[in-house]
Amino acid sequence: MFTLTHITHPTVDTKKPLLLLQSEHGDKFLFGQIPEGTQRTFPENKTRLSKLESIFLTGILSWESIGGLPGMILTLSDQGVKSMNLFHGKDIINFAVATWRYFVFRFGMQLKTEILADSQVYENKLMRVQSILVGSSADADESTDHSLPKGLNNALKNIVLKMFPQHEPTARHDPASDPQMNVEIPQSPNMPTQSTCYEISLKPIRGRFKVEEAMRLGVPKGQLFAQLTKGQSVTLEDGKIVEPHQVLEKQRNFAKVLILDIPSDSYLPQFRKKFENYDKSCLGAVYYFLGDDVTMSKQLVELMEDFDQENTHHFISHSKICPNSIVFKSSAITTLKLKAIQPQNYNLPLSDRVFSKEFYECFKKSLPRGTSMVQQRDQPLTSKIEGEKVHVMLQNDSVLIEPFTLGEEPLKMSCHQSFRPMPPWSTVYERHITPLKITGASYTSVVEGQGRANNFNNGTSKGKVEVITLGTGSSLPSKYRNVISTLVKVPYVLNGKPYDRNILLDAGENTLGTIKRTIPDAELPELFRNLKLIYLSHLHADHHLGIASLLSEWYKHNAANLSANIYLVIPWQYRIFLKEWLSMECHEIKDRIKFISCEHLIDGGFVRKEFKPLPFENFQTLGGPNIKKRRLECDDKSSFRDRETITQMYRDLKILTFQTCRAKHCDWAYSNSITFFTKSDTSSVFKISYSGDTRPNVEKFAKSIGQNSDLLIHEATLDNELLEDAVKKRHCTINEAIEVSNQMGAHKLILTHFSQRYPKLPQIDNNIKIDAKEYCFAFDGMIVTYDNIGGQTSKLGLLNSVFTEEQFLDDQDEIKGPSS
Repeated sequence: MFTLTHITHPTVDTKKPLLLLQSEHGDKFLFGQIPEGTQRTFPENKTRLSKLESIFLTGILSWESIGGLPGMILTLSDQGVKSMNLFHGKDIINFAVATWRYFVFRFGMQLKTEILADSQVYENKLMRVQSILVGSSADADESTDHSLPKGLNNALKNIVLKMFPQHEPTARHDPASDPQMNVEIPQSPNMPTQSTCYEISLKPIRGRFKVEEAMRLGVPKGQLFAQLTKGQSVTLEDGKIVEPHQVLEKQRNFAKVLILDIPSDSYLPQFRKKFENYDKSCLGAVYYFLGDDVTMSKQLVELMEDFDQENTHHFISHSKICPNSIVFKSSAITTLKLKAIQPQNYNLPLSDRVFSKEFYECFKKSLPRGTSMVQQRDQPLTSKIEGEKVHVMLQNDSVLIEPFTLGEEPLKMSCHQSFRPMPPWSTVYERHITPLKITGASYTSVVEGQGRANNFNNGTSKGKVEVITLGTGSSLPSKYRNVISTLVKVPYVLNGKPYDRNILLDAGENTLGTIKRTIPDAELPELFRNLKLIYLSHLHADHHLGIASLLSEWYKHNAANLSANIYLVIPWQYRIFLKEWLSMECHEIKDRIKFISCEHLIDGGFVRKEFKPLPFENFQTLGGPNIKKRRLECDDKSSFRDRETITQMYRDLKILTFQTCRAKHCDWAYSNSITFFTKSDTSSVFKISYSGDTRPNVEKFAKSIGQNSDLLIHEATLDNELLEDAVKKRHCTINEAIEVSNQMGAHKLILTHFSQRYPKLPQIDNNIKIDAKEYCFAFDGMIVTYDNIGGQTSKLGLLNSVFTEEQFLDDQDEIKGPSS
């Protein structure tokens, strides 16, 4: 038998749907999209992907649909997965993966991109997967071949191959200095508009061999038995022929599954046309992955009715049908605990959603009382499909597909409801907070009085420097901490009125999801209109996989304001990635981004030169063994600072100085210090320093660019007893971070970027004395004004007890081991 489990449904945590097909022997295959946040769902639900063989991507490629894929590939490789097949209907997948070459690099894992063009089939011992490509009615000519030129496609496949070498490099690897990686690839044509869908046919099971019947017919045991079980007829010594059907029970079949990815309404006519002669026999389940632009219309219902059979079930994924349920419940419970201790410093995760009235009334589905609904059409929808055969796709629900005898019994497919929404806050409070007996905390004050309050940039914090530590973990997302990202609001007061400047210091995967869980929808436009700067410290994936989606969200709120720009201060390699990616997905954003290399803000006179990418034409001719003999050249012009853009940034963001220094972490890694003007008089300034990932850097960071910072945000990855690990991984212990702060003379200190091995509060005792006036340990979603950074200090003892439960549960999971 086979199980089809719903891994994600559309929420702000995981924006797209994903299915996991698993055989009874543990073989695993993913079908759907891999949005940011996907890999974090696996530890949350105790699911392991150790036997994952292939990923079948659906729909049209975009960062929104596969933004979680680079991080997942890195994690799978680190978990020991040795090979992975990546399927899609268009060869643009080769271009997409090749753009990651500067930051996705793993040896010992073989990643293969496989193109399944329309009607092509992938087959293994368990299943047959047929690709079905459907275009939009807006396409001028569906027969137009949107494939990449053959030479480009082959070269891209070569680059992907070299991103995953079989043997570990002898030296510490920097893709930018590798002539096999640092290649200039041509700007992509527009993203192909055909949507990739799949039909999954599970292989039939041979009928059971009837030993007694075979012996009655005179077949001797041994080789002839084996021939019959293989479906071959045998001739006995007396010349009698025995056919397989005489000694085998009837073959057992499985229901078919169809996955339809429909990006918008303009695709619906083509879907109906494509499937008008489709063989619906044995069709057990149809999944409709509907894009946000699909409306609940008669046309959609008619498409569903085209597929409906007596035993067919329909599963719908859409942002106005699926609930915006809280996916990361462990993190949400932790936030409630922290809020019980410091109510003003956290927002409760939001789960609002406006549902489609047409869908829920058409198929007689119930929603919780008080749910908001929207009606898009005047006439109600009706359908011939029975409501119990139509299902809202929900995370953790599953479909069990069992064998049946064709012609003798109905197909066997059963739906199992395992989706568990977050309980009401009252239940969560009673279960997790009340036993802690926190002095002064009550459900009324923590939840009822604060449930929908936004503690960021509210009445009491207007005009004040404010910080949200959106993600505080290192390496990879976990149950309790997402990867690193910090938003800092620095107001500028002009004529008594504050104007906010929001800056992001690093932005790991799903930073946008955290923002949308934390900040109410009505206040998101202001936050993104005030987002002026994103700073990236280095090219490790846990620091930047959220930037692309943040840029799209920024553009959504700033497109109409043609004078609005966003500054990206980043290592030069990331500029190449963004320009390549945006060339195939969203050309318009490129013109609104002002790129500045971290190297151009370096303290001192020496500016390192960038490596010149190998021209694509040369790579095509040298793509074999000879390429290793070529030494990369340096770009002489790159050592000249881009003073024009830097000056414009200083003017637009009211900056006095912006300096970087080289971090002690990896190649092209940086720490920074930014001094902002806070008023029109030049004496009012505020200085922020951010370490990024680094070993202690006293001379260049503490005593030079960061000296006397008003606020230092410093990584404190490891507890003090793990100094050896800190040295090996080029991070800081907590004491080392404190020593940097002391040497810097920082007025206030925020410690962040903790190892994911600490679900509890990191080491708060046995640390050296902190000279800063105030300090705190960061948690995901912590909101703190500069004036009140020290508010946590008196609560540190309480915080330790808050995490006792998480530590016990994690210890139990470690004893039991994750499920397979």
